[in-house]
Amino acid sequence: MKHLNAACFLIVLVACAAPAAFAGTVTYATINPGTSTGTTGTIGGVSFTYTGAYAFIDASNTGAYNYFTPTSTYTSATVSNAPTDGGMISISDTGLTHTFTFSTPVTDLILSEVSLGEPSIPTSYTFNSDFTVLSCGPNGVYGGGCFSSGGVGTTGDVLQGSESDGTIEFTGPITSLSFTTAYGEYWNGFDIGLAGETVAPTPEPSSLILLGTSLVGLAGFARRRFAC
Repeated sequence: MKHLNAACFLIVLVACAAPAAFAGTVTYATINPGTSTGTTGTIGGVSFTYTGAYAFIDASNTGAYNYFTPTSTYTSATVSNAPTDGGMISISDTGLTHTFTFSTPVTDLILSEVSLGEPSIPTSYTFNSDFTVLSCGPNGVYGGGCFSSGGVGTTGDVLQGSESDGTIEFTGPITSLSFTTAYGEYWNGFDIGLAGETVAPTPEPSSLILLGTSLVGLAGFARRRFAC
């Protein structure tokens, strides 16, 4: 029984020292004010640049209106939260390319969309990477519904909508995400984020010292217990 208790203690100790996972939680981008070529921003410890024409850019945390409502349209079993800081990039063109470039490869990249297309204009984005539709539905401002190219679970590289809203995910790893538009309209907008952590954080020195000390102690216990 003492052998089992020592082993269980070691397992619990290692588990406690390991980084915690963020199940279902998305860190959305902090979007900076627009420039003549696009904008820049950060997602946690990852920085990015966005290049491409835009209709307007609402910088994060500046009091801009939050279009990502209701929450139920943008959340799912994979994504537990919607954007809330007012940050959004909106575009209105057709046939142009838009590109996000990240400082380090990212996985589980999230894109939440507002008002893609109009009832009579089925606007589309063609991405350079496949995605999965996680959620979709009406927007609290413009109504609408799911993406016209398919509902939740739909995969592919073309996102199309006629007043459509929701959240999609790119598994990655992705260093650069690009898409071209077709059938532009007055404007449609989006925010991006990362689900969970893409890079495990380095344990704090105090945690490493505690873990090392405990392992040494357990090693000594094992030598004494099993010595002939």
